[in-house]
Amino acid sequence: MSTSVKHEMALQDLLVKMSIDPKWSPDIKNGKFQQTVKKMNNEELLQINISAFHSERKGRWLQILAQLTPMFAMGIPLLKEELSISSDNELMETNAFNEFFSSPFLWNIEFSIPHPLGYGKGIEKATAFIYFLRSYKEMLPVKLMELFELEYAIFKASYKLPSKNTSLMDGMLYKNTSATIMNTNYDVLSVIEGSGDFHGLLPYESFYIVSPLNKTYRINSDYYHLLTSFEEGHATDDLTDSERNIIASALTLRILCSNPMDIEEQLITHKR
Repeated sequence: MSTSVKHEMALQDLLVKMSIDPKWSPDIKNGKFQQTVKKMNNEELLQINISAFHSERKGRWLQILAQLTPMFAMGIPLLKEELSISSDNELMETNAFNEFFSSPFLWNIEFSIPHPLGYGKGIEKATAFIYFLRSYKEMLPVKLMELFELEYAIFKASYKLPSKNTSLMDGMLYKNTSATIMNTNYDVLSVIEGSGDFHGLLPYESFYIVSPLNKTYRINSDYYHLLTSFEEGHATDDLTDSERNIIASALTLRILCSNPMDIEEQLITHKR
């Protein structure tokens, strides 16, 4: 596989990449970093204290983990168990996290939610991490991946305040972009609620809705299938009375709305 790289990279971007991405480590002989600085005629950048560099890089890795831990407070400790490690330092050195630090999910700002205060994308790292886990899910137990997905849904729902106004049941309705409608093979919500032991979970098909009003509910399969039909938009003209009752409840919980982007740009506190 070719190790050639483009060299039209700004110096600041190069240094950031070097400080986090293990594949851009300056001590990899003829690696991406060494090739790039030579093409930029900045070979003096190779004269660094490697030991100090590794210490600083680990600090940056731990900063990223510190951002993720509150959003995945249940999942990350269980991931450590799955990988047979006990400390954050060990977690940072695993192949899984090394792959995350090099993954396009972390480096492409499109894998992030726009900041509620208007700072743009790329601030929060939970979205990048869940996309990486989805690419890695064949290596993880199903119930652990489902727990991560539910924790991400709760984070996403809490990131922005919902609209103050409930949409009317007229015309087309859509799933709110901050809401999540889930179907899982295990009742992972019971782990978050504290009523279930993760290791003792047996297969049990479950359905949830995660509301931008900071509430998560269990629903039945009929409720689930009706709501998922609104993922890409659905007219309300032909609903039965029982379906209209379900939709009215979903509108109140801001699961559905008339405009899928109708979310106020305000930050609310993440669940801890």
